[in-house]
Amino acid sequence: MARHLVALMPAPGEPWRFAVVEAGGGGTVSPSNPPAASDEVTVVVPATEVTITSVRLVGARRADWLRTARFAVEDDVAVPVENLHVAIGSRNSVGTQAEVCLVAKSEMENWMSRLGEAGLDDARLVPDVTLLPEGAPPLDVGDRVLVSGADQKFAIDKSLPAELVSALTDRVSAEPEHTADPLLALAGYVAAGANGIDLRQADFARKAELPVDLKRFRLLAGLAAAFAIAWGAYTFASIRAMHQLEAVLGQQTRANFTALYPGEPVPSNILAAVRARSNGASRPVAGFRDMTGVLYGALAGDEGTRLSSLRYDVESGRLEAKLFYSAFGDDEALKSAIESGGLVVRLGDARVEDGRVVGDMVLELPS
Repeated sequence: MARHLVALMPAPGEPWRFAVVEAGGGGTVSPSNPPAASDEVTVVVPATEVTITSVRLVGARRADWLRTARFAVEDDVAVPVENLHVAIGSRNSVGTQAEVCLVAKSEMENWMSRLGEAGLDDARLVPDVTLLPEGAPPLDVGDRVLVSGADQKFAIDKSLPAELVSALTDRVSAEPEHTADPLLALAGYVAAGANGIDLRQADFARKAELPVDLKRFRLLAGLAAAFAIAWGAYTFASIRAMHQLEAVLGQQTRANFTALYPGEPVPSNILAAVRARSNGASRPVAGFRDMTGVLYGALAGDEGTRLSSLRYDVESGRLEAKLFYSAFGDDEALKSAIESGGLVVRLGDARVEDGRVVGDMVLELPS
């Protein structure tokens, strides 16, 4: 069963500790039971490395929001805003104001490297103070104090000079709460429904969430377009050459027919006319009435088969029929019935047209 695990980003060289999120509380996970691929993992990072502020979002695109967030803190940070990674939290009910987190890209790259080394490539990265609800008592987690005020969230680094720590602490109205295990304390907030702000956005998003960069496909699209143009030109040239060849062959065929049968008009279907003349002396030709009589006699014994059309070739003595069948295989039964009447039947392929089984057949006398 998939678990939701919470971990604090350990200091370099220290082991990872995980707490499982469960309703009504939780506990730490044994080192012998590390996170599985199906587990959801939230890694908590210190808010002392993150600037958290509320920004009025301008524009409808994410790129506009990121630009607004960078410019909003441009005067409050000591590094160029281009070197900052921006993560946007949920917007307020009006939809114009949102909490944003800003962290140095170099620090994000360090945290991402630590996740990769631990096999936690899909883990969430959440600043600790964003897990505290607004107005919660300050929380002393050992090396820092987490403050979640009504107007701002921040962390006080206790390694700063004592005077500065005292001045910052004086801004907090309530005494900080101390916890014996910061991991379990923060996991408790997650169990209560806190999600925090996930820093895994934009360039640091999980692979499945990264936007598709269309620029990567420009070369492929160009090659595909060039291939399509070349193929179109080749196809057009091939069709034109085939038409020219067809015209030449047609002229030669008509000339050959005139040489074989001088004085006779050239028929539209030269092949059928030559075949009829070649077989005419040795091959009997059945009449239309005789052949249709055999066909209708066979149809009388098959109520599920219906005749659609007939075509009789006087020169070849062939009767071509198109029929509707009730099911595949009925054409074989009809063929047997017709051949018992003395005719030869050649079946075409049965197929489905408009939901009905359709088949063609050719009737003629035996050779």
